[in-house]
Amino acid sequence: MTTRTTRLWLLDDDLRAFGSRVRDALPGAWWMCSPAGPRGLYQVHAHAAADEAMTCGSGVQSFLPLPAGAQPPDGALVGAGVTSEPGLGVRALVQVQATRHEPGGPFTGETLHAGRLAVRYDATSVLDAQIEQIWRALTSVTQPHEGGRIGPAAAEVARRPGVLLEGA
Repeated sequence: MTTRTTRLWLLDDDLRAFGSRVRDALPGAWWMCSPAGPRGLYQVHAHAAADEAMTCGSGVQSFLPLPAGAQPPDGALVGAGVTSEPGLGVRALVQVQATRHEPGGPFTGETLHAGRLAVRYDATSVLDAQIEQIWRALTSVTQPHEGGRIGPAAAEVARRPGVLLEGA
């Protein structure tokens, strides 16, 4: 098994930009929402956009099935713009955990809690190449920060006085 992971700070605009770059690099890629609650209790959906999947699910995480164009799970509701190749099975799930933004209050400061981009998979030339394209998409819309990656919108928030980056 091969594992690849990085911490990240992505706000909504950053996630949209990342998802768009993934779609440019892997036109058959689609995103799966992660509804809150016990596995199998709620229907999952296949989305064309990363931010749609994140919003539709729990707002905590979404997944990018690989190889790009893999067939959604049985019973999944497939949204507009999602294409798949019948019989092409999912071999890996890239997990995107959302950055949590806490605006703060009278006794606490504004905080950005790191999210994560992670994948664990059996290496093949196709998966290796596609995962490399996903990381290139991430680096094209973010900059290095504290051992992870930060998007422009998150970096703008981080520059405010008193903002704390958790998970750094």
